[in-house]
Amino acid sequence: MMGLRQVPPRGPLDSMAALRAWADGYLGKPEVVAGGCSFGSLAAEVLKSELDVRDAVAQGFARWRAQFVDGLTAMRDRGQLRPDADPDQLATSLMAAFQGGLLLTQAARDVQPLREALDGALAHVESHTVDHAR
Repeated sequence: MMGLRQVPPRGPLDSMAALRAWADGYLGKPEVVAGGCSFGSLAAEVLKSELDVRDAVAQGFARWRAQFVDGLTAMRDRGQLRPDADPDQLATSLMAAFQGGLLLTQAARDVQPLREALDGALAHVESHTVDHAR
């Protein structure tokens, strides 16, 4: 599960190419089907427990989300995303697609649900690009 321990992503996610590379990096890994996201799985388990770790889990997700928000904000600032694009909403869409897609992939033992979830989230981001609007 080494590759999935890289959640949150490494490096700037400040272009459609970088976002696609991030997504593609998970789709070719066999451990995706069996293991899912180690952080997401851990978070789900500890949130069900009586341990007082909710703040730590929230902070972990916030750091991960910040990477997406920072990259998407940079894209908007450079004029790649429309001015009305909301980096916060787009970041949440990407994270939810990743986590939900992984869960469905684990259940189906097939990477297709993750592929479809990430493709949908990336298409949503791309629908906010300036080039897409033309």
